[in-house]
Amino acid sequence: MRAGFRYGLVGLTAVAAGAGLWWGIGHPLPAGVSGALPGPVAQFLAPPAPPKAEPEAPEFDVAVARAAPETVPVAFSYTGTVISPKDAALQPRVTGVVVERPFEPGGHVKRGQVLFRIDPRPFEVALRTAEAQREQAAAQLAFAETEVDRTQTLADKGYASEQRYQQLESNRQVARSRVQEAEAAIARQKLNLEYAVLRAPFDGRSSLSDVNVGDHVNENATQLVSVVQVDPIEVQVALSVEDSEAVRAALKENRAFIQTLDVQGRPERKATVYKLDNRFDPRTARRLIRAWLPNADERYLPGEFVRTRVQVGTEERLLVPTVALSAQLDQRIVWRVADDGRVAMTPVETGEEFGDRTAILKGLKAGDRIATDHLQLLRQDQRVGIKPEGQAKQEGKARQASNTPGDPPGDTVR
Repeated sequence: MRAGFRYGLVGLTAVAAGAGLWWGIGHPLPAGVSGALPGPVAQFLAPPAPPKAEPEAPEFDVAVARAAPETVPVAFSYTGTVISPKDAALQPRVTGVVVERPFEPGGHVKRGQVLFRIDPRPFEVALRTAEAQREQAAAQLAFAETEVDRTQTLADKGYASEQRYQQLESNRQVARSRVQEAEAAIARQKLNLEYAVLRAPFDGRSSLSDVNVGDHVNENATQLVSVVQVDPIEVQVALSVEDSEAVRAALKENRAFIQTLDVQGRPERKATVYKLDNRFDPRTARRLIRAWLPNADERYLPGEFVRTRVQVGTEERLLVPTVALSAQLDQRIVWRVADDGRVAMTPVETGEEFGDRTAILKGLKAGDRIATDHLQLLRQDQRVGIKPEGQAKQEGKARQASNTPGDPPGDTVR
């Protein structure tokens, strides 16, 4: 029995020596061998435990915003045309020479203000001639009436023929018509004298004019000047069939109006819809709509094209800052930031823009947190820090003031 114990001890010693040599050249011990060794030896020869992994540090901080539902207008975007409700192109109604232009072309004019005076002397002479002709015709009429009265008395006594009486009656009718003709000529010349003075038909702004004092102008031919009303003014939009029906329904509830937009697409001025055309244009399948637009500052002028939004109601949409959107191949994406700071690329379906925000139709839910700067540096599952809200706002204002987007750290603006 002692011999067996001795042999076992020798074998165990050999195993331990071999294990020590194997471990010494850098190989880990097999699980079966380490289990056969005594506890202290196995602990000594066991490989060291791997160090605990430290949490991944954020590479940089990003500003974030949350997707939030808000009430936005239900509207359709169109290009509108500014038109004037009163637009008059003035032409002379008599032929003559311009002797006065007592207004400043391109300036404001008041209703009844004198714009041009045409030399009135030819019409004054024609008026005096017509008055003289009237006096002559009146004298002839008086003589003809006297002749008729005397002949009628003689005819009643049988001293004048019926034929003679009828001839004198005809002469009296001719004399009357000549008097009327002379009176019409007088009225015509008085009218010409009025037409020789051209006045503004309404309050508005005049156009530039190439007609100067001394120019000869022709009746109903020469373009003198145009006058347009500028306040209020109108904006006209050509609506599709579907949008026209939506506007018609909204007008019944007094919730349809038009907003003009500036170059950035921000609402600038509100116009009140007051008129829908009575037909569709068969060439374009569009129906015209007009709205009154306040224009005291003359911001808009007739003939100008403007961006408009025709609003017919409101609805709730999920909005995110437009600066948070990026393009990936043929789709729009945002970088969603999880609670642990890891970012994930999220494809989204976008809708209309409302100022500096864009509607998200699909891909996000209310409360999701998304990155709004350093988008070029972000990658899938990257861990980032989150900037304090105050710092993010200050940086956003600084970018707006310099009109430059947020640049990732280390990049050079070219």
